Amino acid sequence: MTINKRIIAILAVACAVVGIFAGLKISQQSNFDSPKPKIIIVEPVLPDAQTINSDILLPPIVTPLPIEVVSPSSTEITTRKPDEISAKAYLVGNITTSHIYSENNSSSILPVASISKLITALTAMSAMSSTTRVTITEEEATVPPDGSNIAAGETYSITELLYPLLLSSSNIAAEAIASSRDRVAFPALMSSYSLEIGMLNTSFADPSGLSSYNRSTAKDLFTLAKYLYDYRPDILALTRTYITGVATTTDHGSHIFSSIHPFANDPRFIGGKTGRTTAAGETMMTILNINGQSIVFIVLGSDIGTREHDTRLLIDKVSGLI
Repeated sequence: MTINKRIIAILAVACAVVGIFAGLKISQQSNFDSPKPKIIIVEPVLPDAQTINSDILLPPIVTPLPIEVVSPSSTEITTRKPDEISAKAYLVGNITTSHIYSENNSSSILPVASISKLITALTAMSAMSSTTRVTITEEEATVPPDGSNIAAGETYSITELLYPLLLSSSNIAAEAIASSRDRVAFPALMSSYSLEIGMLNTSFADPSGLSSYNRSTAKDLFTLAKYLYDYRPDILALTRTYITGVATTTDHGSHIFSSIHPFANDPRFIGGKTGRTTAAGETMMTILNINGQSIVFIVLGSDIGTREHDTRLLIDKVSGLI
Protein backbone atom coordinates (compact mmCIF):
# COMPACT_ATOMS: atom_id res chain seq x y z
CA MET A 1 0.00 0.00 0.00
CA THR A 2 2.88 2.38 0.89
CA ILE A 3 4.62 1.71 -2.43
CA ASN A 4 1.38 2.22 -4.36
CA LYS A 5 0.91 5.58 -2.70
CA ARG A 6 4.46 6.59 -3.63
CA ILE A 7 4.00 5.49 -7.24
CA ILE A 8 0.74 7.44 -7.46
CA ALA A 9 2.46 10.53 -6.03
CA ILE A 10 5.33 10.29 -8.52
CA LEU A 11 3.05 9.68 -11.51
CA ALA A 12 1.05 12.71 -10.42
CA VAL A 13 4.22 14.77 -10.53
CA ALA A 14 5.09 13.39 -13.98
CA CYS A 15 1.65 14.26 -15.31
CA ALA A 16 1.95 17.75 -13.89
CA VAL A 17 5.28 18.23 -15.65
CA VAL A 18 4.00 16.94 -19.01
CA GLY A 19 1.03 19.32 -18.77
CA ILE A 20 3.45 22.15 -18.01
CA PHE A 21 2.09 21.98 -14.48
CA ALA A 22 -1.38 23.14 -15.69
CA GLY A 23 -0.79 26.45 -14.06
CA LEU A 24 0.12 24.83 -10.75
CA LYS A 25 2.83 26.65 -8.80
CA ILE A 26 4.09 25.57 -5.45
CA SER A 27 6.58 28.02 -4.00
CA GLN A 28 9.59 27.14 -1.90
CA GLN A 29 11.63 29.45 0.32
CA SER A 30 15.01 30.51 -0.98
CA ASN A 31 17.65 33.02 -0.02
CA PHE A 32 18.11 33.73 -3.71
CA ASP A 33 16.69 36.76 -5.47
CA SER A 34 13.42 36.55 -7.33
CA PRO A 35 12.09 35.63 -9.84
CA LYS A 36 11.84 32.03 -8.70
CA PRO A 37 11.88 29.22 -11.28
CA LYS A 38 8.77 27.21 -12.07
CA ILE A 39 9.46 24.29 -9.78
CA ILE A 40 7.11 21.87 -8.10
CA ILE A 41 8.30 20.27 -4.89
CA VAL A 42 6.98 17.12 -3.27
CA GLU A 43 8.26 16.57 0.27
CA PRO A 44 8.19 13.00 1.63
CA VAL A 45 5.06 12.19 3.62
CA LEU A 46 5.65 8.58 4.53
CA PRO A 47 4.35 6.42 7.38
CA ASP A 48 7.60 4.55 8.00
CA ALA A 49 11.36 4.78 7.57
CA GLN A 50 11.74 2.00 5.03
CA THR A 51 13.69 2.77 1.87
CA ILE A 52 11.83 1.80 -1.28
CA ASN A 53 13.50 0.10 -4.22
CA SER A 54 14.96 2.60 -6.71
CA ASP A 55 13.40 0.75 -9.64
CA ILE A 56 9.98 1.29 -8.08
CA LEU A 57 10.71 4.91 -7.21
CA LEU A 58 11.78 5.79 -10.73
CA PRO A 59 10.19 3.53 -13.35
CA PRO A 60 11.72 3.84 -16.84
CA ILE A 61 8.60 5.56 -18.16
CA VAL A 62 9.33 8.54 -15.93
CA THR A 63 13.09 9.01 -15.97
CA PRO A 64 16.24 6.88 -16.05
CA LEU A 65 17.47 5.53 -12.73
CA PRO A 66 19.63 8.12 -10.94
CA ILE A 67 23.17 6.84 -10.73
CA GLU A 68 26.52 7.92 -9.43
CA VAL A 69 29.86 7.27 -11.05
CA VAL A 70 30.37 3.70 -9.84
CA SER A 71 27.42 1.32 -9.59
CA PRO A 72 27.65 -1.56 -7.13
CA SER A 73 27.72 -5.12 -8.41
CA SER A 74 27.78 -8.45 -6.63
CA THR A 75 31.47 -8.88 -7.43
CA GLU A 76 32.41 -5.47 -6.00
CA ILE A 77 30.65 -5.71 -2.65
CA THR A 78 32.98 -7.05 -0.01
CA THR A 79 31.58 -9.84 2.13
CA ARG A 80 31.66 -8.71 5.75
CA LYS A 81 30.04 -9.69 9.01
CA PRO A 82 26.55 -8.23 9.39
CA ASP A 83 27.67 -6.02 12.28
CA GLU A 84 30.96 -4.86 10.73
CA ILE A 85 31.36 -1.28 9.51
CA SER A 86 33.29 -1.10 6.25
CA ALA A 87 33.96 2.66 6.29
CA LYS A 88 37.60 3.71 6.56
CA ALA A 89 36.51 6.65 8.69
CA TYR A 90 33.30 7.70 10.40
CA LEU A 91 31.91 10.14 12.93
CA VAL A 92 28.61 10.47 14.73
CA GLY A 93 27.98 13.80 16.45
CA ASN A 94 25.32 16.07 17.91
CA ILE A 95 25.07 19.17 15.75
CA THR A 96 23.68 21.46 18.46
CA THR A 97 25.92 20.39 21.35
CA SER A 98 28.99 19.33 19.28
CA HIS A 99 29.17 16.14 21.35
CA ILE A 100 30.82 13.24 19.51
CA TYR A 101 29.16 9.89 20.22
CA SER A 102 31.42 7.70 18.13
CA GLU A 103 34.31 8.16 15.71
CA ASN A 104 37.03 6.24 13.94
CA ASN A 105 39.91 7.70 11.92
CA SER A 106 37.95 10.95 11.91
CA SER A 107 41.09 13.00 11.19
CA SER A 108 42.14 10.90 8.19
CA ILE A 109 42.14 12.89 4.94
CA LEU A 110 40.19 10.91 2.35
CA PRO A 111 38.43 11.48 -1.00
CA VAL A 112 34.86 12.64 -0.44
CA ALA A 113 33.38 12.18 -3.96
CA SER A 114 30.03 13.94 -4.46
CA ILE A 115 29.75 15.23 -0.91
CA SER A 116 31.81 17.98 -2.60
CA LYS A 117 28.59 19.22 -4.17
CA LEU A 118 27.47 20.64 -0.81
CA ILE A 119 30.37 23.08 -1.06
CA THR A 120 29.61 23.65 -4.75
CA ALA A 121 26.09 24.68 -3.75
CA LEU A 122 27.36 26.82 -0.86
CA THR A 123 29.81 28.57 -3.18
CA ALA A 124 27.18 29.17 -5.86
CA MET A 125 24.61 30.48 -3.40
CA SER A 126 27.15 32.73 -1.68
CA ALA A 127 29.06 34.11 -4.67
CA MET A 128 26.61 34.02 -7.59
CA SER A 129 23.24 35.47 -8.46
CA SER A 130 20.27 33.14 -8.54
CA THR A 131 19.16 34.72 -11.83
CA THR A 132 22.40 33.86 -13.64
CA ARG A 133 21.50 31.93 -16.79
CA VAL A 134 23.64 28.92 -17.62
CA THR A 135 23.60 27.07 -20.96
CA ILE A 136 24.85 23.49 -20.85
CA THR A 137 27.72 23.01 -23.31
CA GLU A 138 28.58 19.87 -25.26
CA GLU A 139 31.72 19.45 -23.16
CA GLU A 140 29.80 19.67 -19.88
CA ALA A 141 27.21 17.21 -21.15
CA THR A 142 29.90 14.56 -21.73
CA VAL A 143 30.96 14.19 -18.08
CA PRO A 144 30.07 10.82 -16.50
CA PRO A 145 26.29 10.23 -16.45
CA ASP A 146 24.28 11.20 -13.42
CA GLY A 147 20.64 10.46 -14.19
CA SER A 148 19.60 14.11 -14.34
CA ASN A 149 18.90 13.96 -18.10
CA ILE A 150 19.84 17.61 -18.55
CA ALA A 151 21.35 18.06 -22.00
CA ALA A 152 23.63 20.25 -24.07
CA GLY A 153 21.93 23.38 -25.35
CA GLU A 154 19.50 23.66 -22.43
CA THR A 155 19.57 26.82 -20.32
CA TYR A 156 18.81 27.00 -16.60
CA SER A 157 19.05 29.48 -13.79
CA ILE A 158 21.52 28.75 -11.00
CA THR A 159 18.56 28.04 -8.71
CA GLU A 160 17.17 25.41 -11.06
CA LEU A 161 20.56 23.69 -11.37
CA LEU A 162 20.82 23.24 -7.60
CA TYR A 163 18.13 20.56 -7.71
CA PRO A 164 19.88 18.11 -10.08
CA LEU A 165 23.17 19.02 -8.35
CA LEU A 166 22.02 18.00 -4.88
CA LEU A 167 19.26 15.46 -5.60
CA SER A 168 20.46 13.54 -8.66
CA SER A 169 24.11 14.33 -7.85
CA SER A 170 24.48 15.75 -11.34
CA ASN A 171 28.07 16.17 -12.48
CA ILE A 172 26.77 18.09 -15.48
CA ALA A 173 25.09 20.63 -13.19
CA ALA A 174 28.27 20.93 -11.12
CA GLU A 175 30.40 21.66 -14.19
CA ALA A 176 27.87 24.11 -15.58
CA ILE A 177 27.67 26.05 -12.33
CA ALA A 178 31.45 26.27 -12.05
CA SER A 179 31.94 27.25 -15.70
CA SER A 180 29.33 30.01 -15.45
CA ARG A 181 31.68 31.81 -13.07
CA ASP A 182 35.25 30.63 -13.72
CA ARG A 183 35.85 26.90 -14.11
CA VAL A 184 39.58 27.15 -13.39
CA ALA A 185 39.18 29.30 -10.27
CA PHE A 186 36.01 27.70 -8.91
CA PRO A 187 37.68 24.81 -6.99
CA ALA A 188 39.98 27.31 -5.26
CA LEU A 189 36.93 29.35 -4.33
CA MET A 190 35.32 26.20 -2.90
CA SER A 191 38.45 25.52 -0.86
CA SER A 192 38.41 29.12 0.37
CA TYR A 193 34.81 28.86 1.56
CA SER A 194 35.50 25.56 3.31
CA LEU A 195 38.51 27.05 5.08
CA GLU A 196 36.47 30.07 6.11
CA ILE A 197 33.91 27.92 7.92
CA GLY A 198 36.61 25.97 9.75
CA MET A 199 37.33 22.99 7.52
CA LEU A 200 41.09 23.07 7.96
CA ASN A 201 41.97 19.81 6.19
CA THR A 202 39.74 20.11 3.14
CA SER A 203 40.59 20.93 -0.47
CA PHE A 204 38.91 20.69 -3.86
CA ALA A 205 40.14 20.11 -7.41
CA ASP A 206 36.77 20.09 -9.18
CA PRO A 207 33.12 21.03 -8.49
CA SER A 208 31.68 17.52 -8.81
CA GLY A 209 33.83 15.25 -6.68
CA LEU A 210 35.01 13.13 -9.59
CA SER A 211 38.59 14.07 -8.71
CA SER A 212 40.30 11.97 -6.04
CA TYR A 213 41.91 15.24 -4.93
CA ASN A 214 38.61 16.44 -3.48
CA ARG A 215 39.52 15.49 0.06
CA SER A 216 38.39 16.10 3.59
CA THR A 217 38.06 14.44 6.99
CA ALA A 218 35.06 13.22 8.93
CA LYS A 219 35.79 15.96 11.48
CA ASP A 220 35.77 18.64 8.81
CA LEU A 221 32.50 17.30 7.40
CA PHE A 222 31.07 17.49 10.92
CA THR A 223 32.06 21.17 10.89
CA LEU A 224 30.31 21.54 7.52
CA ALA A 225 27.15 19.87 8.81
CA LYS A 226 27.04 22.22 11.80
CA TYR A 227 27.58 25.26 9.57
CA LEU A 228 24.81 24.27 7.15
CA TYR A 229 22.46 23.53 10.04
CA ASP A 230 23.12 26.85 11.77
CA TYR A 231 23.61 29.23 8.84
CA ARG A 232 22.45 27.64 5.59
CA PRO A 233 19.34 25.58 6.38
CA ASP A 234 18.17 26.44 2.86
CA ILE A 235 20.81 24.08 1.46
CA LEU A 236 19.73 21.29 3.80
CA ALA A 237 16.13 21.92 2.77
CA LEU A 238 17.14 21.38 -0.86
CA THR A 239 18.84 18.08 -0.01
CA ARG A 240 15.77 16.68 1.72
CA THR A 241 13.50 17.45 -1.21
CA TYR A 242 12.03 14.11 -2.21
CA ILE A 243 11.28 14.85 -5.85
CA THR A 244 11.07 17.98 -7.97
CA GLY A 245 10.26 18.81 -11.56
CA VAL A 246 10.85 21.62 -14.04
CA ALA A 247 8.41 22.30 -16.82
CA THR A 248 9.20 22.50 -20.51
CA THR A 249 10.13 26.03 -21.55
CA THR A 250 11.85 27.62 -24.50
CA ASP A 251 15.09 27.21 -22.50
CA HIS A 252 14.88 23.52 -21.61
CA GLY A 253 12.79 20.39 -21.65
CA SER A 254 10.79 19.02 -18.74
CA HIS A 255 12.70 17.01 -16.15
CA ILE A 256 12.07 15.24 -12.88
CA PHE A 257 14.88 15.17 -10.34
CA SER A 258 14.67 12.65 -7.51
CA SER A 259 16.90 12.27 -4.47
CA ILE A 260 19.30 9.32 -4.48
CA HIS A 261 20.05 9.66 -0.75
CA PRO A 262 18.90 6.36 0.83
CA PHE A 263 17.41 8.25 3.82
CA ALA A 264 15.53 10.84 1.73
CA ASN A 265 12.19 9.17 2.49
CA ASP A 266 12.95 8.70 6.19
CA PRO A 267 10.71 11.07 8.22
CA ARG A 268 13.70 11.76 10.50
CA PHE A 269 15.84 13.06 7.62
CA ILE A 270 17.06 16.65 8.01
CA GLY A 271 19.49 16.66 5.09
CA GLY A 272 22.69 15.25 3.66
CA LYS A 273 24.54 14.10 0.57
CA THR A 274 25.94 10.91 -0.93
CA GLY A 275 29.08 10.22 -2.96
CA ARG A 276 30.57 7.32 -4.89
CA THR A 277 33.72 7.00 -6.99
CA THR A 278 36.33 4.30 -7.46
CA ALA A 279 38.89 6.26 -5.43
CA ALA A 280 36.54 7.30 -2.63
CA GLY A 281 34.43 4.16 -2.41
CA GLU A 282 31.12 5.26 -0.96
CA THR A 283 30.71 8.37 1.17
CA MET A 284 27.68 9.86 2.86
CA MET A 285 26.55 12.58 5.22
CA THR A 286 23.20 11.95 6.89
CA ILE A 287 21.57 14.29 9.41
CA LEU A 288 18.68 12.75 11.31
CA ASN A 289 16.36 13.78 14.11
CA ILE A 290 17.05 11.13 16.74
CA ASN A 291 14.97 11.46 19.90
CA GLY A 292 14.58 15.19 19.30
CA GLN A 293 18.31 15.70 18.71
CA SER A 294 19.94 16.64 15.38
CA ILE A 295 22.57 13.95 14.84
CA VAL A 296 24.95 13.73 11.88
CA PHE A 297 26.32 10.41 10.64
CA ILE A 298 29.36 10.69 8.37
CA VAL A 299 30.97 7.73 6.60
CA LEU A 300 34.00 7.91 4.30
CA GLY A 301 35.53 5.07 2.31
CA SER A 302 32.70 2.59 2.72
CA ASP A 303 32.78 -0.45 0.46
CA ILE A 304 30.68 -0.08 -2.69
CA GLY A 305 27.09 -0.83 -1.78
CA THR A 306 27.51 -0.51 2.01
CA ARG A 307 27.24 3.18 2.97
CA GLU A 308 23.59 2.82 3.98
CA HIS A 309 24.37 -0.36 5.92
CA ASP A 310 27.29 1.34 7.67
CA THR A 311 25.11 4.29 8.61
CA ARG A 312 22.36 2.06 9.99
CA LEU A 313 24.96 0.22 12.08
CA LEU A 314 26.09 3.57 13.48
CA ILE A 315 22.49 4.53 14.24
CA ASP A 316 22.08 1.28 16.18
CA LYS A 317 25.46 1.79 17.87
CA VAL A 318 24.64 5.21 19.34
CA SER A 319 20.86 4.94 19.73
CA GLY A 320 21.18 4.15 23.42
CA LEU A 321 23.46 7.15 23.98
CA ILE A 322 21.09 9.80 22.67
